[in-house]
Amino acid sequence: MGFIFPTCSDCICEACMYHHSYPSRCPYGKCYDDYRAENDPYDEAHPNAPPRTTWSHWEADQAYWCRGGAFHPAKQCAYFVQFKGKRVKQCLRALVEVHQDGYILCSLVDSIGCEKCYELWKQKENNHDKNLWGQ
Repeated sequence: MGFIFPTCSDCICEACMYHHSYPSRCPYGKCYDDYRAENDPYDEAHPNAPPRTTWSHWEADQAYWCRGGAFHPAKQCAYFVQFKGKRVKQCLRALVEVHQDGYILCSLVDSIGCEKCYELWKQKENNHDKNLWGQ
């Protein structure tokens, strides 16, 4: 078996609950490489290496560790929590994702909020009861 080149899937982020539950939950943002580029730039860590030129905007992106097929996946992170999966459940008006730490991702929270969702659900239930009993 030959050498297998690393990819984004080899990064610790892919096994982290915060990355899977919602990228904005990660203190480092969507991609840990963004943090590394700012706080431990590749070009500063390798001052004698020639510029890497295999991707668009290579002139501006030399600080990134993972670009253009050159991957240096992160192997450690201070906030890492092993991802153990999630459950999808029906809530009042939408399907929600429930994560191992209790975090719930709902598509309606950001658009209308829990309270409004509950109010709409109650109105629908009250109207349904009235229709059933002819009130």
